[in-house]
Amino acid sequence: MDEIMLEKRAPVEGSIHKRTPQRPASVPTDIYISTKSKRSAIVKRVRRLMLKENHKSVVIHGLGAMVIRATSMALAAQEALENQVTLKPTTETIALIDDIIPDDMDKDLETQKRHNSIIHITLEAKDGLAELQRKTGQIIHHPSRNRRSRRWQ
Repeated sequence: MDEIMLEKRAPVEGSIHKRTPQRPASVPTDIYISTKSKRSAIVKRVRRLMLKENHKSVVIHGLGAMVIRATSMALAAQEALENQVTLKPTTETIALIDDIIPDDMDKDLETQKRHNSIIHITLEAKDGLAELQRKTGQIIHHPSRNRRSRRWQ
C-alpha cells in the first residue's frame, strides 16, 4: 500500500495572525461572500445587477467555510431570477500565508503557508432574462458604481 505522506505543521510557540487573502481588484459584478453576508442582500444585489443594470454575468466568490454558503446564495439568486441564469462553478485551492508572532520577543517573526478551497460561481444570463429585464425596466444611473448617491431616476 502506498501511503501519501501529508506534511504536518510544526507546533507553534506564539500566536498566529492570519493575513487576508490577496484578490484582484474587484469589479461591480464580483460578489465576495463572508460570514456577515446576508442572503437577502446578496440576492437583491444579483437581481439589481442582472435586471436593472443589464450585466450579462455576475460572479459569486466563497473561500473556505463560505464555499457552501456561496453555493446556496447562488442557487437562491437563480431561483429569484426565475431560473433564467445558468450557474457555472469552478473550484480551486489557494495558498494562504499566516504570520507566527513568537511569545519570546528575541525570536524572529515566522510565516507558514496553508491551503484553502475557493469557489467561483458565474451566473450567466439566458435568453429569457431579456424579458424579465423589460418587465423591470433599466435604470439610467448605476448605483453599484457610485454608492454615494442613491438617487434613482
